[in-house]
Amino acid sequence: MKLNLQKIDLNLLLVFDTLMQERNLSRAAERLHKSQPAVSNALSRLREQLGQPLFRRTAKGLEPTAEAIALHRPVRQALFLLQSGIGAQEGFHPDTERIFRLSMNDDGQLRLLPALMARLKSLAPQVILQVLPEEGTLLPRRLASGELDLAIDYLYFDDPDLLYQPITEETLAVIGRAGHPAFNGGLDKQSYLAARHVSILPRAGRGSPLEIVLGSAKVRRNVQLQVPHYLTIPAIVARTELLGTVPLNLARHFARRYDVQIADFPFEVSAIQISLIWHRKQEHVPGLQWLKEQILQTALRPRGRADLKPERGTA
Repeated sequence: MKLNLQKIDLNLLLVFDTLMQERNLSRAAERLHKSQPAVSNALSRLREQLGQPLFRRTAKGLEPTAEAIALHRPVRQALFLLQSGIGAQEGFHPDTERIFRLSMNDDGQLRLLPALMARLKSLAPQVILQVLPEEGTLLPRRLASGELDLAIDYLYFDDPDLLYQPITEETLAVIGRAGHPAFNGGLDKQSYLAARHVSILPRAGRGSPLEIVLGSAKVRRNVQLQVPHYLTIPAIVARTELLGTVPLNLARHFARRYDVQIADFPFEVSAIQISLIWHRKQEHVPGLQWLKEQILQTALRPRGRADLKPERGTA
């Protein structure tokens, strides 16, 4: 679909972008501070100007057509460039509504989001975070286009336009059911390799951080089950003979809630560095600078007493 900008009301593109994100007229109207009939009317005008259907109404909301999906990427990129330029001049006020789109895995969501949202509640209650799944090899493109504002990830890309700010390092631990024979006398290399394992599915084009460090240490596991998220692993290992290798902080969290025990990872491997990642052209966008600072302050805050409680079942 080719846009003729002389015939398009650019304000309608902002409505279109919001509808693509929300897939719901009422929510889009609320975000745009417009009435629902006004948003519906704007959508009708855009449809007429483009001469293309954009959405189908379904029981679950608005379903974009193939034409709308193809149109959204260039529209999102154009709006991002406009917002970046205007935002750099106007500054950022935490008491105004702003949506940030982040990518992070379930480990980051579990460890960081509760404290970050508590911080935002007092500092910027109008700020909204949209947390998307890990983006893998698509991450540089989505940061460049403005589809993502920021990522929290272990990945490193050989891209001079991506900037990194380390925020933490992860070490690995092994969890297994209470009484698992592999833990008798302490989990050693031989017992680890002899056991069967549950692992994370590799990300498109990249392995998981675990697979990368295991590959560098030439550790080959007998993997019987692969799952998309860490958060399913403790329930699985608690009722099977499978072992799970997970970040140590997640292992401690799991041991407080499931009947599992923890052991040190029996091989010497490097710690996994987790970084904030953003695109160079966003470097001076005040809103993003502010959000990065909030994430850093949250990630680096001293651990409280609740974080230091002994973990049930630690080997």
